[in-house]
Amino acid sequence: MKKRSFAVFLLLLFCLSGTLPTAAALQFQAASAFVMDGDTGEELYSYNGDAARVPASMTKVLTSYIVYQELAAGRLSLDTPIKVSQNAAAKSRDSSYPMAVPLTAGATYTVDTLLHLIMIPSASASCIVMAEHISGSEQAFVARMNQTAKDLGLNATYFNCHGARPNYITPRSQAQLTKQFIDTYPDILRITGKSGFRFGGKYYNNTNHLLNTMGPYEGIDGFKTGTIAESGYCVTTTAVRNGRRVIAVVMRSTSDRQRFDDSRQLLDYGFDQIAKRDAARAATTMQIVPLTHSIRPYQTADLQMQLHGVTTPYTAKAQWYVDGVPVPGYGNDAFQATATKTSTLHYTLRELSGETLTVAFVLTMPDGTEKRSEVVVPVEQRPVSYTGSLNIQRAAVYPGKTLTVTADIAGENDLAHVQLPACWQLDGQPIPGYTNAAFTILHDAAQSAYTLSIPADAAPGVHTLSFCLGAADATAVVPLVLTAEIEVVRPAQTAPAA
Repeated sequence: MKKRSFAVFLLLLFCLSGTLPTAAALQFQAASAFVMDGDTGEELYSYNGDAARVPASMTKVLTSYIVYQELAAGRLSLDTPIKVSQNAAAKSRDSSYPMAVPLTAGATYTVDTLLHLIMIPSASASCIVMAEHISGSEQAFVARMNQTAKDLGLNATYFNCHGARPNYITPRSQAQLTKQFIDTYPDILRITGKSGFRFGGKYYNNTNHLLNTMGPYEGIDGFKTGTIAESGYCVTTTAVRNGRRVIAVVMRSTSDRQRFDDSRQLLDYGFDQIAKRDAARAATTMQIVPLTHSIRPYQTADLQMQLHGVTTPYTAKAQWYVDGVPVPGYGNDAFQATATKTSTLHYTLRELSGETLTVAFVLTMPDGTEKRSEVVVPVEQRPVSYTGSLNIQRAAVYPGKTLTVTADIAGENDLAHVQLPACWQLDGQPIPGYTNAAFTILHDAAQSAYTLSIPADAAPGVHTLSFCLGAADATAVVPLVLTAEIEVVRPAQTAPAA
């Protein structure tokens, strides 16, 4: 986002007022930015948040995540000594693999030490050491990175384990990965929250300067920077205030200082949004308005929920219930609540179990609290019923012949569209391929046909062919059974000539 001519005025106004910035007042320089509620995963702000960009050393977040997977599986411990290969030792002194933190070939360093080097001074060669130990080679480890990214649902592609060369990820996915890391392996904050790390007789500042030279930022406890020519200046930051976490991702900012100025704005904005959304959640009220006065079997009833008091849009989990049972297809884990939001339930009653139904709409907030609205709707106690006939009541058929039987269904229910279970049966047994769990009746009329084939070797006898509509134990529909007698007969033999 390019700085506008009035940016200085807005910044001065922000400083004088002491308030947090609104989205309109944000004046960051990054090409992409994304802000997430670190507790719920809710998007708080996005600018080109789904554009794939080069993360540079933010790549190391996924590398470290896989190290923690190995720790959780028991294949590594923080004290496990890891041997440095000639390859990794050479790259640890190569300035094209930032940060160049020298390692000694053949020497061993603990997993904990290597994690500190990866996440604090951003030592690329330390990533290679871990990759070679876990997967045998960096190439094999990168294949695991891409599979892990896929498993986590990230929009990301990796070609190396350190970010000294281009990889690609969206800001949204970088935030999702960071949240997943913190949620699953919170020990990582023990490392990312440090202002620096002493190794080999030298003290290395954390490249996240909100923890040291450009800090402090209240509540900051990580997470990771990234800088190469192809990426510009990137950083993922996270902080906690009043028990609430914000994650902010900045990609392709214009300088080292600017990326942290960008991050301060975005973190401030995130905390401001959380406060406003929490207040909006607390103030939310709901009302269910039945669009029909009663519910009758197989006639779709519409009920609408209306939100009130939402001062700032937010996300919550939403679900419709009927008699305490969730209605399939009417739940949403990311329901967008706004001042004018409505949700409509189209409900079809298929069983009569009482004289009323209790219909509820429930919003579940990120902290687990609920907002509930419910209404009791009368149920009309009149099952749907149909009459019908077969085009054949009784027929005699020779072996090897066919006979087509048609069922015509009619009713007076005044229903436009009804689906009921139906089947054809022969001698009381369903005929394979002629059972329909959702036989459609339009405007109280329907037709079904079955062609009966008599085997050439069929024995003479009488059989019952039936068309059955509705289940025998149904309460909201009167079952209908139409039958015809089909007699298999042998042709009369011609008497021999005298």
